[in-house]
This record gives sequence, structure tokens and C-alpha cells, in this order.
Amino acid sequence: MRALLYAGLFFATCTEEQCELDTAVKQLEGLTADLNKLSAADKAEFRAFMAREAAAHPVAAVATEILQFAEATFSDED
Repeated sequence: MRALLYAGLFFATCTEEQCELDTAVKQLEGLTADLNKLSAADKAEFRAFMAREAAAHPVAAVATEILQFAEATFSDED
């Protein structure tokens, strides 16, 4: 789950110098679409994991990005 989280976070926050932006958007859209196909229980488990990762991250800015990514990824669930 950690690898999936940080891959998504990279594509959500990368700059054009780090990755071609069209590629990043396509990857992020694909990742989000796949996550939205998860069962309700799996989505809840992944959201809880993301919250734990954010709470444990030593860099406040990264923790905030994780929480924002979680909200954006699963915003249709609320």
C-alpha cells in the first residue's frame, strides 16, 4: 500500500521538471480509477492506511499532501 500511496502522491505533486505533466495526469487518473474500483471495505482500509501514514510522517508538508491526496482520490465517497 505504501508504494501505491507514494506513486500516486508523486504524480499528484510532481513538477514538469520531474515528469512530463500529461504523463503524470494520465497516470494519476488511471490510479484513481483503479482505486475507485475497490470494494467499500478495501477503500476504507486504504483511506485508514493513508491517514496513518500522514500522522506518522515526520514532514508536516508531506503529511498534508497525503491527506489532500486521500481526500481527492476518494472525494466521491462522501
